[in-house]
Amino acid sequence: MTLTNRYMAAALSSLPADKHQDIGRELRGSIADAVDARIAAGESPVDAEAAVLTDLGDPDRLAAGLAGRPMYLIGPEFFLDWWRLLKALVWIAPLVGAILLVVDLIEGSTGVEALVTGLSITVEVALQIVFWVTVVFAVLERNGTRRKDLAGEWTVDRLPHSTTNGRVSLGDTVFSVGMLVFLIVVFIAQRTSSTFEDSEGAPIPFIAPDLWNFWMPVLLVVLALEAVFEIVKYTVRRRTMLLAGVDTVLNLLVAIPLVWLLSNDRFFNPAFFDAAFPGVTFAVGPAQTTLFPQMTLFSQGILVLVVVVTAWTIGETWFKALRPLSRSSAGVSL
Repeated sequence: MTLTNRYMAAALSSLPADKHQDIGRELRGSIADAVDARIAAGESPVDAEAAVLTDLGDPDRLAAGLAGRPMYLIGPEFFLDWWRLLKALVWIAPLVGAILLVVDLIEGSTGVEALVTGLSITVEVALQIVFWVTVVFAVLERNGTRRKDLAGEWTVDRLPHSTTNGRVSLGDTVFSVGMLVFLIVVFIAQRTSSTFEDSEGAPIPFIAPDLWNFWMPVLLVVLALEAVFEIVKYTVRRRTMLLAGVDTVLNLLVAIPLVWLLSNDRFFNPAFFDAAFPGVTFAVGPAQTTLFPQMTLFSQGILVLVVVVTAWTIGETWFKALRPLSRSSAGVSL
C-alpha cells in the first residue's frame, strides 16, 4: 500500500461513509497535483509524496477540518458562559459536603469519619458538576449550536426594559442547580445514612425502599434533567415561550408522581416513623398499608408544600417569559 493510500485510509476512517467518495476523490486529486508539482521541480516521486503528506499533517486533524468538526471541547461561542457557570456551581460541592459532615457528627460518627465523608462527597459532587456542565456545553458545541439558534437572531427589539427583566441571571441558575443537586444527594444518601437503625444495625431510610424499584430512579433522572435544563436556560440568557414550556413539563414530571405517592402515603418509610415514634399506636389505611398518624400528617404537609412550590415555580416561569412580550407590545415611551 502506497503512502497516499495509507494516508487516505486514515483520513477517511473518521468521516461518515456517505462522504468518503466525494472527499476521497477531492483529497486524492489534491495530493496528486501537489506531488506532480514537486516532481516537476526536480524531486523524486518517493520524496515528493512523503513531503506532500507531511505538509498535510495528521490525517485525523485534516478529516476534522474537512467535516467541519471543532477540534476543541468548548469553543469561544460558549466558553465564557461555561467558565462563569462552572466557577459559580462548583461552590455547591463544599456546601453539600459540609451538610453531610454535620449530619454524620449528629448521628454519632467520629470527627475523622465525618471529615472523610464530607471530603469524599465534596469531591464527588464537584466532579459531577464539572462533568455534567461540560457535557451540556460540549453537546451544544458539537451540534453546531449557536446562541442565535437557541434564542433566534438578536435585534434591538430584544433589549430589556430593565437590566434584569426577562434575563436568566447567574444567581438564579446557581440557586436552582444547587437545590436540585442537594435534593439528589439527599435522596441517594438517605439510603445508607440515617438517624435510626434496625435490629441488624442497618440504617432505616426515610423514603420507602420499594420506590427504588421504579419511582425514585425516575425522579432522580427528571431532577438531573432539570439541572441540565437550568444550564441550558443560562446559556440562552433570556426567557422564551419554548423554555417556559419545557420548564413547566419538567416541573410537572416531578410534582405529579410526588403528589400521587404522598397522597397515598407511599413516599415515606413506615419503619422510619416507627423508629422515630416508638410505642405510638398505628392505623391500617384503606390500601392495607401500615400507616402512622404522624407519617400521614407529615405526608400531607409535604404534599401541600410540593403543590405550592410547583404552582409558584410554574407561575413565576410564565410571568417572566410573558412579561417582556406584553411590555414590548404595549410600547415604551422614551
